[in-house]
Amino acid sequence: MAAVFALLSAAFFAGNAVAVRLALHGSTPEVVTLLSVATNVLTLWTLAAVTGPLVPADRGAALIFLAAGLLAPGLARLAMYTAIGRIGIAPTVVASNTTPLFTAAGAALLLGERLTADIVLGTVAVVLGVVLTASAPPLGHGTASPPEARPRRGGIALALSTAVLAAVSFLLRKVGLERLPAPALAAALTQTGALLLLLPLVLLRGRRERPRLARTALLPALAAGLLSTGGFLTYFLALHQGEVSRVTPLASTTPLFAVLLLGVGYRQVEAVSARTAAGAALTVAGVVLVVAG
Repeated sequence: MAAVFALLSAAFFAGNAVAVRLALHGSTPEVVTLLSVATNVLTLWTLAAVTGPLVPADRGAALIFLAAGLLAPGLARLAMYTAIGRIGIAPTVVASNTTPLFTAAGAALLLGERLTADIVLGTVAVVLGVVLTASAPPLGHGTASPPEARPRRGGIALALSTAVLAAVSFLLRKVGLERLPAPALAAALTQTGALLLLLPLVLLRGRRERPRLARTALLPALAAGLLSTGGFLTYFLALHQGEVSRVTPLASTTPLFAVLLLGVGYRQVEAVSARTAAGAALTVAGVVLVVAG
């Protein structure tokens, strides 16, 4: 079941990316991020109340989840939503789902784990996949696509920073789940940590620029929140039942789901070039190789 939950998580987050792209047409990344996380917090705390006690027996584990939430989805989701607004859905989800690569690199550098041939080949595949996606021209834009003049390098860097932040957050979540084996409560605490970071950020930005949320952006922003709630809950269920090294690559297949979703039902949102699709496939293959190695 861990594999099923991990794949469901990837599918939910692919839908989340499409909903975010629609919401950004009438809002800002900070407002969409805050609304999404607030939806997560409300939904997950309600679910936690139904499934078990709301007060964790291990206060130290609660702090671990709060810290993980500050990194991801807090900073990570803000960076990802900003990247989606700059470079589009497909390039962002490809770059942001290289998390297992950074996890493997950290294990090799910090824990002294051996680099195998599969890890090296997977690393090369991931790098080539991101390069392909980053260099893909923004062809055939739909109505919600970013302008061609916008720089892509900054967007790719933001998306990659999402992967680094998420890698650290995932390791913290796994440590926390070993001390507090309650996926719904763990997810709720993690989202609360993100909310504690985002509220002051939005308030500070509001002093310089008035927050914007058009009526047309409200429904997709709420949909983004519900879809990301499903993504986080299924990810925590997968992490609770399986090893982080096995769950993460399956949960990182979001690029394939995103490309499929855009190609089948949301071409008006964003067109996917052959280069972007190839980059997504190559990146996912590389992620699988890294973890298999």
